[in-house]
This record gives sequence, structure tokens and C-alpha cells, in this order.
Amino acid sequence: MPAFFFALLAITLLYLASPEPGLAWLAWLAFVPLIHFCRTVTTKKAFLLGLALFTCYHLLTIYWIVISMEQYGGLPKYLTWPALLLLASYMSIYPALFCWLVARLSKSSQLLWFAPLSWVSLEYLRGILFSGFPWMDLAYSQYQYKPLIQCVDLGGHHLLSFVIMQANVLLYLLLWRSTTENRRDQLLQHGLALLLITMVMGYGFIRLPQIEAKEKTSTTLSTTIVQANINQSVKWLPEEKLNSIDRHIALTEEAQQKQKATLVVWPETALPIFPTLDPLLSDVMTRTVLSNEYNLLTGAPFIINKSGNYDLYNSALLLTKRKSYTTYFKRHLVPFGEYIPLRSILPLPGPIVNSMSDFSKGRSAAPLLMADIKIGVLICVEAIYPDLARQSTNQGATLLANITNDAWFGRSSAPLQHLAMTIFRAVENRRSLARAANTGFSAFVMPSGKLNQQTALFSADHISSKLPIFTQLTFFTRLGYFFPLFCAIATFLIILKQTKIVDKNNTKK
Repeated sequence: MPAFFFALLAITLLYLASPEPGLAWLAWLAFVPLIHFCRTVTTKKAFLLGLALFTCYHLLTIYWIVISMEQYGGLPKYLTWPALLLLASYMSIYPALFCWLVARLSKSSQLLWFAPLSWVSLEYLRGILFSGFPWMDLAYSQYQYKPLIQCVDLGGHHLLSFVIMQANVLLYLLLWRSTTENRRDQLLQHGLALLLITMVMGYGFIRLPQIEAKEKTSTTLSTTIVQANINQSVKWLPEEKLNSIDRHIALTEEAQQKQKATLVVWPETALPIFPTLDPLLSDVMTRTVLSNEYNLLTGAPFIINKSGNYDLYNSALLLTKRKSYTTYFKRHLVPFGEYIPLRSILPLPGPIVNSMSDFSKGRSAAPLLMADIKIGVLICVEAIYPDLARQSTNQGATLLANITNDAWFGRSSAPLQHLAMTIFRAVENRRSLARAANTGFSAFVMPSGKLNQQTALFSADHISSKLPIFTQLTFFTRLGYFFPLFCAIATFLIILKQTKIVDKNNTKK
């Protein structure tokens, strides 16, 4: 059977395991044919075919980039499709390097540990290099399997990626067992790997009931999320801003009549005004927090005047009865969406420059204070970066809030992918998370990872829940990226050792 078939099968299984279509269990065997492919071809072929096939895989999972840029960004097709291909190709470099490394490894006994170590290392690098884009890392496919995702409070989502990859390698070695290596050593290595996988899974089945029991006995915060479903094409029209505000207030009042909430959360840029410049903010406060018994967390663009120069921020405002507000400024901006990297030297065409905003970057991870509750805010894609939620929790956040405007994604798989990744932030830090999205999916995520209510896509709605408030810090929250860093160091040492062995053998020849 051609080696190409095995690589193609692996990519197909991996795609089917993603949140949409959602056959998550396939992730536990998707890499078996890929590893077999890598072990039967040259390193060059492994890299090039891996690059080509993973580019196809990423085209299937991030095709929504075209929707965002074309339908909502106003860019022509001749710019959007090359941009999609470029991003998909870049993201594929990392798994292609994984294929190259697996093909280069000479001993199967090393593969059992080297493959998951190198996969996690490359996932980690993709998440931090060039501002990082850790979209749909391997672990995120398991977002619905609550017992399996509990381990992320120890080592973050990378720990689950490691276990999934190791299970794949173990299955491969059982199917294509080496007859040239020491049988006793094989059994020992397989036993150790199986023990690790069992321990991680066992941890989840033990930990989950403990967290669920704690959710029932903890202090709670009555919270409402408003999803107004504002049409993106009219959202920023001056004549529509009051209609948008009225819609949010009407849904809030409707929700309050059914269940009184202490905190109401509106989505990213739900206020289409500049709070420091527009008198409408005073009207909003009068109609909401000053005349009712709740606090309001909402998104809005924010301008600060610095000696004649204006800094624009994508912000969150916490409005309270004190007739004032506190702000959080988005820390991780989207390249070519909220700012243009290397703007002064990149020869970008006019349509791109004209359609992009130029936001400034926030610096503080400090949570917003609401009496004895501290809210760690994540704006839009900040929810896919584990360290941002971890930093806020380390600074005292007892509740996480993700406000986003996923209207940019249209009716694609992206809103579900975004929600799937957000769930892990709640479990990693053991914090309740309120997710307010303009067009969906809005949801409450419990510290156990359970979705406690979820809205439909592109519908006006409101949901309410009593969210348990946890205060203890998890192992991951305290230590952060210790696990992927350990994987990166171990991978480097194995490569160094393997290189010395190859050089020594070449010298003898």
C-alpha cells in the first residue's frame, strides 16, 4: 500500500476528530498511520508531504479566515485566498517538522517518548512565535470529554496533547512491533507509557467528582449573559448605535424580570461608542446600573488622549453603582486585524491598510473589582492563549469572563472551535467562566469544564446562572508552561544525542 495513503488517512481522521465534525475519539488513533508513513519514507519526503497534507488539513479547519476578511473586512478574493493559504502553510510547518523528526529517529524504543515530547514542543512554539496562533491544538478536540480534560489543571492543555500522542505511538508500536529491538526493553517502555496514560485518565475520573461536589457547595454569583445578535454590517453606523444599545438594555431587562442577576455581561464592543467622548455612556449607566441592582461588564472601543496623540484600545468596562467604571485593555491583539505588524516597512496594498484598525496593546492582567469578586477579562481570541487567563487568575481573579464578537466568523465552524478552546481556560485555572458572544455561542463554563447553558448561533437571547466562585490556585496557574518547556528541553537533548550517534557512525564508516 502506498505510503501516501497512510498520510492521507491520518489527516482525514484528524479532521474528523475536530469539534466539527466532532468525532473526538478518532484523535486517539489518527496519528498511527502518520507515524507509519514517517517511518517508511525519507526525512525529506516526510517533511514535504507532511507540509502539503497538513496545509490541506488547516485549510479545512480555518477556512473561515476568508469569511472574516471578505464578507466583513471588505477585502477582495485575490487577497483573501492567498492570505488563507499562507496562514495554513505556516501553521503546517510545525507538524511537518514533527514528521521530519519522526522519520529521522532510528530506534522505535525512543519513539514512544520522543514523538509526544516533540509534538508538544512544536505546539508550544506555534503558540508563542510571531505573536502565536495556537488555534485548535490537539487537546482541544477532547473538549466534550470531561473526565479526560481534568488533567489540564496540572500541566495545561499541552499535557493532554502529550497523552493523546503517546497513546497513538503506543498503538502504532503494538501494530508494527519491532523484531530487532530488545523484547524486555520494549515491554518495559510500553508498560511505563501505559501507566502514564492510565494515571492521567485516572486522575480525571477521581478529580471530576471532587470539583463537581465543590461547585455545589461554593459561594455563587448570579450572572446573566446577553447575546443581542447585532448585524455586523450596521453595527458601527452612527444612526444605529442607539438601536444597538436599546436592544442590549431590553434583553437585560427581560432577563432581570425572570432572574435577578448581580452581574450582567454584554459582548465585545457591545457599546459602539467611545466612552471618554460620547455622552451616551452616561445615559447607558442611568438606564442600567444606576437604576437597577446589578453590575455591567461590557465591551467598548476606548480612546486615551496623550498630548494630542490618541491611543485606541479594545476594552472591557465594568460599570457599577459608584457612577464610575474600571477598564481592561486587550493585551493580545490580532495581527492584520487589530494592528499591522511592521507597518512602516511592509508593502501592503491599500485595501488591507484601509480595512484594518490600529489598536494599542494593553499591559495589565489585573482583574476588575466588583465588591468581593475579581473578574479576569479575556477579549475575543485572548481566550485561546492559556497564559493570559493564568496571569489574571494569579493576580486574584475569582471569575473569568470572555467577551467576544464571533460574528466575524459567519456560519462556519469557528464559533464552536473558539468555544471549545475557551472551556480549557476554566478547567486549567478552576474558575467559572462567563462567555458573552454577540452572535453566539454564549455560554457558562463551570470549573469542571461543564457547559452550563449555551445559546444558539445568530439568535438574540439571554441566559442566567449561579456561578460557583473558587479561590484556590491550581498547579497550572502557579507554574504555567512548565510542562511544554520540559518537553522542549527533553526534545532538544534527544535530538542532540541522536545527532552525535549519527555523526559517530558516519565517522566510523
